[in-house]
Amino acid sequence: MIQLPESFLSNMKELLGEEYEAFLGSYNDPTRRGVRLNLLKTDGTLPWYGQGDSFLPVPWCSEGYEYPGDMRPAKSILYNAGLFYIQEPSAMCPAAVLRPEPGDRVLDLCAAPGGKSVQLAGYMQGRGVLVSNDASPSRAKALVKNLELAGTTNANVLTEMPHRLADRFDGYFDCILVDAPCSGEGMFRRDPDAVKAYTTNKPEACAQVQQDILHHASRMLKPGGRMVYSTCTFNTMENEGSISTFLSAHDDFELTQATRIWPHKSPGEGHFVALMAKAGAGVSNPKIPVNKPPREFAAFCEEALNDFPFTGGKFHLGDIAKSNSQRLFFLPEALELRGLRVARSGWLLGELSKGRFIPSQALAMGITKSQALHAVDLSESDAMRYLKGESLTPKVDLPGKPWILICHQSYPLGWARLVQGRLKNHLPTGWVLA
Repeated sequence: MIQLPESFLSNMKELLGEEYEAFLGSYNDPTRRGVRLNLLKTDGTLPWYGQGDSFLPVPWCSEGYEYPGDMRPAKSILYNAGLFYIQEPSAMCPAAVLRPEPGDRVLDLCAAPGGKSVQLAGYMQGRGVLVSNDASPSRAKALVKNLELAGTTNANVLTEMPHRLADRFDGYFDCILVDAPCSGEGMFRRDPDAVKAYTTNKPEACAQVQQDILHHASRMLKPGGRMVYSTCTFNTMENEGSISTFLSAHDDFELTQATRIWPHKSPGEGHFVALMAKAGAGVSNPKIPVNKPPREFAAFCEEALNDFPFTGGKFHLGDIAKSNSQRLFFLPEALELRGLRVARSGWLLGELSKGRFIPSQALAMGITKSQALHAVDLSESDAMRYLKGESLTPKVDLPGKPWILICHQSYPLGWARLVQGRLKNHLPTGWVLA
């Protein structure tokens, strides 16, 4: 068994009493592994994987499953198609408890690397606006990619401190998720570095940070809104204590649900989740205006797409914005982001270059095969070659140099350009498999 901090063990013994030995024994068990299906691309069931009998449902997340330790789902082509996210089972609980509705305005305040944001986006079904924030610009890179891989079309990614967001988004959000920085006691079994980083006074230091974050989050929640606070730690100071301190200072909030996940009782490493409601009546969100897209993008839609939002597809339209770098974004709602640190302002559609439009990887992942005018469904071997950056020679005969949506089992993987009978691979460097 791993060498656990003495202060941690003493605290757990006092907290758990007769259950302490069972809790301690769980550290001899293997870590729990899970996948959560992407509701933007699946209905949450497993037939596509072909090994459903090997998976066990996660009790608190209908689209979540445990998988055997000898499996490697990240090697699957369908993982690279964004059909599922690999996530420790208890980490699926906070977003499942918050579970926003399509059309909501949602904030994931401490979002990187993006698992919970992707889960929230699945519940929202491309409607409303999701703001995914992490104060670390370096961690936000993974956040952007995970949202793109999942096919998210209504997210903005920011890298701001909570107080700066609160000054801009006062009373704006219907739902807020605060998966707070914590001492990480729930990660000891699977992450030796979490044990090394633990100190006796770490819970107290984390609790102070948590209060600051919760205070600023409370300002951004509209009356009638809901907020989830969660940690992956066990001590009461950062869990019940943090909630009690917050509620004492914010009498317009009430606790409506609190849940603990213990590794000796449930399939997970450990989590604390508290759902709170803000008093008052909710206010309806204003209608989102529709703007005309630039001619280059309109031409691309006509030449390469069938059923896209600009012609009555499934998405609720917002503004089309062009950045100084000539990149084109779909904005689910016209947010005022000037002065904030922005990693991604909406759904990146592509880039305008020399009078034409070059589609992005995010666009490929956010549409379906049926929305592409030209699509090729590759075998498993050819799909893997594509993901490794190779160009292919398909049985496709089309005039000009059309954009082709590359798919596997009808799920998009990226773009290729048909040039002289060959599919020229347009997979971005950061997406190419080694």
